Amino acid sequence: MNKALTLLAAAILLTACSGTSSGAQSSPTSASPTASATTSGAAPTAEEMAWAGQVCTAALDLKTSIQGLATAVAAGGGDVKTSLSTQLNTIKTSVNTLVDTVSQVPKGAENDPDRAAVQTSAQQLRSSLDTLENSISALGAGTPTAAQLASVGTAAKATVTALDATGQAIDTAAKNQKGSLGQAFATNSSCAPLRS
Repeated sequence: MNKALTLLAAAILLTACSGTSSGAQSSPTSASPTASATTSGAAPTAEEMAWAGQVCTAALDLKTSIQGLATAVAAGGGDVKTSLSTQLNTIKTSVNTLVDTVSQVPKGAENDPDRAAVQTSAQQLRSSLDTLENSISALGAGTPTAAQLASVGTAAKATVTALDATGQAIDTAAKNQKGSLGQAFATNSSCAPLRS
């Protein structure tokens, strides 16, 4: 069973470290808009710049929280469920912060074309979080079975995939810059790890 726990911890950590939301694909030259960017909106306001930074920071904080699942599994000892449940609470807080931040777009930017995909992907995180929560709740007392751990691993991967979609939406908005929010994502230094 220790081998199964070690494999689950490694799988969660590797999954959480992959993809756009990890910054693994970012490059120092991506801070400036690409040549193909179509800037059709006005320059971002100070509020829009602050909002973009808060969204990106919340996404990166969520990534860190998800990576904490691996630590929870490794440190769980005989009570993996309690360790995972504690970390799940941290992930829930991070997801709620991200979703709430995305929904609180600055006044005047409610219909910005760069907002929709980011908002949709953030909402999908809530659904993946429900699945993760159910898989952790299904763990029995004591040492979980390999099947239960596999279920948690699959749910954690789905949450990482949903987070990656949010990172991709931010990156696409930063590249396309159809509105001022895309420009804010493209120029806010907090968003650099999410841009490719």
